[in-house]
Amino acid sequence: MSYEQAFSTMLLNDGVEESTMMKTPCLRYRGSFLIMMFDKEDALIIKVSPERVNELIFSGIGMEFNFTKKRFKEWVLIPLEFQDDYEAYINEALIYAKEKDKK
Repeated sequence: MSYEQAFSTMLLNDGVEESTMMKTPCLRYRGSFLIMMFDKEDALIIKVSPERVNELIFSGIGMEFNFTKKRFKEWVLIPLEFQDDYEAYINEALIYAKEKDKK
C-alpha cells in the first residue's frame, strides 16, 4: 500500500486527523503527532517508543531524526526503500499513540 493510501486509510480511525507540521501534511492522533513524509530525506517519519526507534536504527531500517540538531527520541525516519512496509509502520505508530493516550 502506498503512503498516500495508508494516509487516507488512517483517517478512518477514531481520533486520527489530518494536520500540518513544518508546512507538510501529517497525521495526528488526538492532537499528538503520528506520522508524515519528510520530503527532504525521502522518508516516512513515525512516532514510536524510544526503544523501538533504537531497534529500527540498529537494524538498518530506520534513521535518526535530528532535523534541528537535536535527536527526537520518539521519531524515526523510514526511507523510501522500505515503502512496501509503510502501512505496518504507520499502524505501529497509531498503536503507540493509543497506548500513550491511555496513560
